[in-house]
Amino acid sequence: MSDFKPTPETNMTTTQLLDRYQIHDANALKTWASLHGIYKQDGQFTPSEVDLIDHVHHHVYNLGMTVDEYQNFLNQRLNRVQSSVEAEPPIVQQNPVPDEITTEASQALESLMEQYSEAIELMGERIADHFIDELDLSVMRHLAKKVKERQLLNGQAAKPNRFLRTIQAVLKPKNSPLLPSPSPEETTVQMESNHRLG
Repeated sequence: MSDFKPTPETNMTTTQLLDRYQIHDANALKTWASLHGIYKQDGQFTPSEVDLIDHVHHHVYNLGMTVDEYQNFLNQRLNRVQSSVEAEPPIVQQNPVPDEITTEASQALESLMEQYSEAIELMGERIADHFIDELDLSVMRHLAKKVKERQLLNGQAAKPNRFLRTIQAVLKPKNSPLLPSPSPEETTVQMESNHRLG
């Protein structure tokens, strides 16, 4: 889902930009502008500056980045572009009269594709990390539940055994009824068990 807006044909004021992004915080707008080195005292933004602010808005609102993550994203792009410019040999043009519109369009398309691939990679890593954490928690909860059920079937009182204490040491759960907090004595035994388990 993209909410990139068409490039305005004239300058826009701060009030118009607040309406454009449907926000009420002029300081947020100034922060977004400053990420691209835009510092305006008169409150007038050129169409090219609005494009850059649109880009920040898209990443912050649609892709869920924080301002710091976006700044890191820009720094990574800048470093990558600088290193690729140094590494690329000069291109000999076969057409002596370059078509400026085609060249600009091509560069803009390459830039957008690169930006989206970087953003997708960043968001993909974040989603994957979250999924793995949730999967780990789910598996550990399931195992703890099965141990409790086995204890009840065997007529034993439901109490944490070495396996449950190991799960507790790994996950450090808060307010989990399946994994009660250990007493100081159990913590010592648990640390010894964990040490022996590897």
